[in-house]
Amino acid sequence: MDFELTKEQQMLKEMVEDFAEKEIKPYARELDKASEFHIEAFKKMGQLGLLGIPFPEKYGGAGGDTVSYAIAVEGIGKACGGTGLSYAAAISLGASPIYYFGTEEQKQEWLVPMAKGEALGSFGLTEPGAGSDAGGTRTTAVLDGDEYVINGEKCWITNAGMRGKLL
Repeated sequence: MDFELTKEQQMLKEMVEDFAEKEIKPYARELDKASEFHIEAFKKMGQLGLLGIPFPEKYGGAGGDTVSYAIAVEGIGKACGGTGLSYAAAISLGASPIYYFGTEEQKQEWLVPMAKGEALGSFGLTEPGAGSDAGGTRTTAVLDGDEYVINGEKCWITNAGMRGKLL
């Protein structure tokens, strides 16, 4: 079994590391101190196709493999842990469930803009009474006609402050 990166993966690794060194790392300390989000870095990641690495081109993605996605997470996270977390959450917890379980209509409405870097996915698990214990959460979603009614509380929702469109 060959454990070497492919030529394409190596090129991606170098591109991500160069990008992260120039566009993320210089802001990392201040972002952490201020608990802020560097929206400009995410806009640039979208332009580079990094937000769509694991998704097919038909959904605005790059059609990359899991190793390529992991390379990007590692390179971004090395420059700034918070930005790496937000990047991984946007893809793994925001966009991926839509790709794997969404309807075609949902994919067109939500996944395509996320994969193109025009929108950012969020993730809310933590609740005041349960922390991040998924089994202890109390939020419910009940189908009422054609819509779901959601009741409950969330806190510390990753990427929630970005609310929709990036560009």
